[in-house]
Amino acid sequence: TNERLNKDVQSYRLITVAVLVDRLKINGSLARKALSELEEKGVIRKVVSHNALNIYTRAVGGGD
Repeated sequence: TNERLNKDVQSYRLITVAVLVDRLKINGSLARKALSELEEKGVIRKVVSHNALNIYTRAVGGGD
């Protein structure tokens, strides 16, 4: 599941806990933990932060 998570999530445009639960067949607590770890690694970035829902997208190349 970890390899699939790292490979597949990079291709998703919209990433939420519900998306991971549906596509990867994992539970919500595991999906939340995975999203926070992927954000720390820089694979994804947070778009919207709310206490009930965090929305992420894939991190694109640095265009600064």
